[in-house]
Amino acid sequence: MKQEKTKTIRFRWSIDMINEVGNLRRVPVALILQTGEWICRRENYMWQYVRRYENGDIETLITVQRLKFHKHFDNPVWVQYNPNHLRKEDLEQLERVMSSVDHAHLTRVDLACDIYNIPLTKYDFGLFNLTREIRRTKSGDLETRYWGAGRSERLIRLYDKKRERTAHKKEDEIPEWAEDWWRLEFQFRQGKVENWEEEILDKMGSFQVLALDDNDNISEVDKAVLRSVNDDKFNFKNVGKAYAAKIRKMVRENVGFDTTVADMAIIAFKQQQSELKATLEDLMVKYNIRPEVEELTKYFELVIDESMAIDYKLDENDVAYRKAFRRAIKNWRDDKQLSPEQ
Repeated sequence: MKQEKTKTIRFRWSIDMINEVGNLRRVPVALILQTGEWICRRENYMWQYVRRYENGDIETLITVQRLKFHKHFDNPVWVQYNPNHLRKEDLEQLERVMSSVDHAHLTRVDLACDIYNIPLTKYDFGLFNLTREIRRTKSGDLETRYWGAGRSERLIRLYDKKRERTAHKKEDEIPEWAEDWWRLEFQFRQGKVENWEEEILDKMGSFQVLALDDNDNISEVDKAVLRSVNDDKFNFKNVGKAYAAKIRKMVRENVGFDTTVADMAIIAFKQQQSELKATLEDLMVKYNIRPEVEELTKYFELVIDESMAIDYKLDENDVAYRKAFRRAIKNWRDDKQLSPEQ
């Protein structure tokens, strides 16, 4: 008799993406010479360090883009990378870049939760005030779900990681024991960056699936409507606002929810939380990244106050203040400029 394979349910959290902005003191040698796999996109002042695969796929590992304006910097630069994907030689490229960036601060942090051997096609976040988007395959299977607007402080994405790896012909990255592999990604910007731990716990608390069979107090018609909502087949845009509000209220108040996956994910997060925090803090220390720019602001306040005899406590909208502030930035950059040999 053939023994049935036992499913291993696993949860793995990781730092998935880092975005930071800083002052570019000098253009790194790696970008000037374009060594390795750097691609220069002159139309938008961008360099991308990539990895090429035998199947023709190109994966962007590091992105460096010079910005037109930033309130704190004369020569602002934006850097993005995924620490999970960087090998030793890739980290050397990143270190060359970051050694040329002063006063970097975080602008975005992405966290990912890989969930194995649990199908998540019917799971949803009970956050009805968020923008939603659903993408399906040609056969109608769920491919990706989004919660939140593209440029909002918080964006959540759920997608079939196993399908994605298979589509890119990278089946060797799929664990042999993984019958299902879903990835849940949280993207935090601006004010949400500092509170990523609290945000994860708060949002995971509403990750759920409707448990219609647990409630007999609603009609079969309402159950059919709720099943349609649960299967992502109910289009709220095609009904009136009053009826849409009624359905949402019915979901919140009259239907049981299964939060088993959320409960297990929260337990895994709390177990791995200290490791995630240490990983992020190590990156910030290694590349001199700060959550805010107090150090930079304090330096310029001192320069303006002592060298230029301008009261830095003036309103920041004052023209004289802004001009003096930018002159201080330029003087500071000139003082700190390193020679090409260094």
